[in-house]
Amino acid sequence: MTATPAQLPELSTPRAQVLLAVADDALISGHRSSHWTGVAPSLEEDLAFSTIAQDGINHADVWYQLLAESETDVAVATDLRAAVDALGLGRAPAAYRHAILCERPPRDFAFTLARHWAFERFDVVRLDVLADSIDPDIAAIATKLLHEARYHLEHADHWFARLSRAGDQPHERFAGALATALPEALGLFEPVDGEEEAIETGLFPVGHVALRSRWLEIVGVLLEEAGYGELVPGDEAATPREASGGRRGEHSPDFLDDVWPEMTALYRAHPDARW
Repeated sequence: MTATPAQLPELSTPRAQVLLAVADDALISGHRSSHWTGVAPSLEEDLAFSTIAQDGINHADVWYQLLAESETDVAVATDLRAAVDALGLGRAPAAYRHAILCERPPRDFAFTLARHWAFERFDVVRLDVLADSIDPDIAAIATKLLHEARYHLEHADHWFARLSRAGDQPHERFAGALATALPEALGLFEPVDGEEEAIETGLFPVGHVALRSRWLEIVGVLLEEAGYGELVPGDEAATPREASGGRRGEHSPDFLDDVWPEMTALYRAHPDARW
């Protein structure tokens, strides 16, 4: 049996919604990172972001495999890859649960690095929580992926420190990029449907809303130390309207008109193809 988009179930359980948020964040962030391949400002960063893109898409693939094996009615025993492809590339745009920040275009390298830092700081915090999930499969995968995620964070922290002490012009330019990325990063902490149940059962021990406090505590200190204290989002700061709704499938034109058509074009043209 071939896993085509029409065969995908709603994936409406709390477990599925949490896993989709994690997987979709990784997939869309990875896709955006790949846009620096061949055009990054240095060969070193070309290789770095190509690797980060590959890792992000691979992380998404691992989570989709878990979803396909445990949350779908597709005959994955004979065609797991088809089920994974359908999950990653066969859904309508409104079925994706990634945060709006992930779908924003690269803009310039300063913005890319600011978003990279904000997201990697979040990703490590969330994976660390998922490593304590009562679900042994989720815990095992999160523990494994934390290793690669920490390498990404090391890269992001390197650039954060480098630009923070590089002189007035780089410092100011990076400050402008952070001023754009950090408010939108608050959209990473929107809950998915059914998240309260996932928290109560221990599947997602600390939900997205509570993760915000952990993230703010970490990034707040780092921003203050680097001279960006005025950019620390307040505890009560609201997510900008234009950065809200991603966890509910409400996405911006950056995704609807750019990422989704580009990312899924070949799959939609040849849904039964195998590579």
